[in-house]
Amino acid sequence: MNKHIWIVLVFIFAQADFLYAQQNQKANKQKIGLVLSGGGAKGLAHIGTLKVIDSLGIKIDYVAGTSMGAIVGSLYASGYTGKQLDSVFQTIDFDDIISDDIPRESKTYFERKDNERYGVTLPFKDFKVQVPNSLSKGQNIYNLLSRLLSHVKDVHEFSELPIPFFCVATDVETGEDIILDNGYLPRAVNASGALPSLFAPVEIENRLFIDGGVTDNYPVEKLRALGMDIIIGVDVQDGLKNRDQLNGAFDILTQINNYRTINAMKEKVSFTDIYIDPDIEDYTVISFDQGKAIIKEGEIAAFKKLDQLQKLIDGEGYHREKLPAVTTDSIYLAQVYINGNENYSRAYINGRFKIETPGNVAYTDIRDGINNLQATNNFSKINYEIINTPDGAILEIGVIETTVRNYLRLGVHYDELLRSAALVNLTRKNVLFDSDVVSADVILGDNVRYNFDYYIDKGKYWSIGFHSEFVQYEKQISASFLEQVTDIDIDVNSIDLDYNDWTQQLFLQTKIGNGFNLTIGAEYKSLRLFTETLGTNANTDQRTIFENSNYSSVYTSVLYDTYDNLFFPSSGWKIDGDLHIYLYNSSKVDNNFQEFSMAQVSVGHARSFGKWSLRGDVLFGLPIGNPGNSSFDFFLGGYGARRINNILPFYGYDFVSLSGNTVMGGLIELDYEIFKNNHIILSTNSVKIDDYLFEKSDWFSTDGFTGYAIGYGLETFLGPLELKYSFSPEQSKGEFYVNLGFQF
Repeated sequence: MNKHIWIVLVFIFAQADFLYAQQNQKANKQKIGLVLSGGGAKGLAHIGTLKVIDSLGIKIDYVAGTSMGAIVGSLYASGYTGKQLDSVFQTIDFDDIISDDIPRESKTYFERKDNERYGVTLPFKDFKVQVPNSLSKGQNIYNLLSRLLSHVKDVHEFSELPIPFFCVATDVETGEDIILDNGYLPRAVNASGALPSLFAPVEIENRLFIDGGVTDNYPVEKLRALGMDIIIGVDVQDGLKNRDQLNGAFDILTQINNYRTINAMKEKVSFTDIYIDPDIEDYTVISFDQGKAIIKEGEIAAFKKLDQLQKLIDGEGYHREKLPAVTTDSIYLAQVYINGNENYSRAYINGRFKIETPGNVAYTDIRDGINNLQATNNFSKINYEIINTPDGAILEIGVIETTVRNYLRLGVHYDELLRSAALVNLTRKNVLFDSDVVSADVILGDNVRYNFDYYIDKGKYWSIGFHSEFVQYEKQISASFLEQVTDIDIDVNSIDLDYNDWTQQLFLQTKIGNGFNLTIGAEYKSLRLFTETLGTNANTDQRTIFENSNYSSVYTSVLYDTYDNLFFPSSGWKIDGDLHIYLYNSSKVDNNFQEFSMAQVSVGHARSFGKWSLRGDVLFGLPIGNPGNSSFDFFLGGYGARRINNILPFYGYDFVSLSGNTVMGGLIELDYEIFKNNHIILSTNSVKIDDYLFEKSDWFSTDGFTGYAIGYGLETFLGPLELKYSFSPEQSKGEFYVNLGFQF
């Protein structure tokens, strides 16, 4: 009996000792911290190192980061694996993320006109040009982080993330380095990466923050202070450059900042147990296009420390589970709250945001709504957060309104018809009402012109506007053009035509259905066509006037435009229909004038196949009634000039070479983007054009006109730069076209 008791007692003590040893081992387990430095595109090397850490089965207990290190670190801390981060970053177009580019589909008709007319926009206040505090607002980065971190939107204490996390930012007013370890994670990370001059400062709780790299680009001491036993550090900071490597102001500013960070690293390295410094001297902070190679360098650098890293493996190794795919692409929103607005009403913001609550809302719709607001340029920053409440999720949108109401805009253009032109525009917002705009263009050059616009932009609701413009050009053209618009017989082959058009329009515009813009309005147009080459006396300035008329009309137009790019579209549709009903002509006061209409519609579609894009367009136009010898007939030829009435481009023929009041034609283009923003384009177009074409019994079998073109196009901030050679089998010689800048 005593023997059995002793056996039981020994077993109990052995178990107790084992349990104590296990608890003691757990208590003594070393805490491993990971610190990731800032470094712009070089920070992609962090991903390569994380892939190695995951593959070895090392469990990280805390992550700290600055700038790009904060971006990568926050995603890793939220649950992404190294491999998942590699996949995510391979799909990101960093040119779009870094810039303030907003998808074309998010812009209204008026906003597209502004963005596709002016090359440079300068805000000014009190007659002083306001230099922007950054090249980018950073809104696209904020949108990206909000999407990638949506699965931890309810975590406000960063210590409660799958891996505890903090990042560092700099208070721009005091110069302090601040630890951000609570709040809305995407906003904190956005603040840590707000590189001065490149991204706008980020406001959090009435404090203004910029990039943490200004004060602490490698927060190893702060991480050690949290009780970490072992710290792995990945350093992707720039080294000092020699004079041959300093190629611009940005390089010099970066070099100045590097003096401090390099000196600080001499001490910081001593706080790091496993120091990993990828070989990335050949890359810059903006080498995002070489991301795959940079990530590989992070892997190589980690493997060089393999012996030290393997000592951190606990038992059989830690297996980091992949972040599960998001199971839903929508969320039920009970309400949308808007704060920060003063000059722009809640109704205006909701009208642009275009989300109805309560109801299920797709995350992509939230992103698109933010882009819609950003496209107005009325807000310097838009923050948003989804907050769960007992009554359902609430989307809280905080807007910071821009204080700028005045803009100076500039542009240049050249084509073979309107020739060289320089554009100066003054725009003022909120003149009489919220969301109204006054815009005036003065166009100087070979042909002096102007445009004036006033409109009240209501987004999807009815907008009201007034448009006035004067356009003129002088062009040597075939005399057959004048025979179309006048009864005068001209006994010459060509003349120098002066064409003047003064137009006034009052209109209403709204969206109908799925993106169709409907416009209805009234128009008054004064047309004057004359030449000085047919005077009876060569020593006089006597002019031969072909038309001097004032037309009054009502009109309606429908526009559906989902092209991703107006000039080089690779996807989307464009449907443009127009009906003008002409009611009066001052030159026909003898009752010979009869009311008539001109109707036309064009349908275009673009589709991409890798670097190739295929575009097609068809055009139909015809009169209703009897326009007589009308200046509103269709005149085809040339390329590059903005549209003036029904003067339309056509490859193979010079400007206004083909004419008739009825037209049916098509265009096919094959576009190869040899590298980003550079295009080689092959084009072919054909058309049948004549007076009352469809009333002729043999209209289908009548010969048409064809033309071909090959050209090069470059996308620039001033607009497209194009050089094209065009020819037609019906013509004895080809035509060269040069087009520079946005059309205006």
